[in-house]
Amino acid sequence: MPTNKLTIVPVKLDPLPTETSSFHSSQYTAAPGCIIKTAIAEIAFFNGVDERIIQTIMKELKSR
Repeated sequence: MPTNKLTIVPVKLDPLPTETSSFHSSQYTAAPGCIIKTAIAEIAFFNGVDERIIQTIMKELKSR
């Protein structure tokens, strides 16, 4: 039986803002390079994200 090494990547999900404010943090001023929408989640990748993180997320989406 083959053994695959698993990589666990901690992820923090921020809640969507319920109201619009005039303050915008620098985190949200850049446009994402890619957005993946599923029935239960919306995933945004920004330029400069590590390739390992993208691969891990894609593997998780594929296994569901």
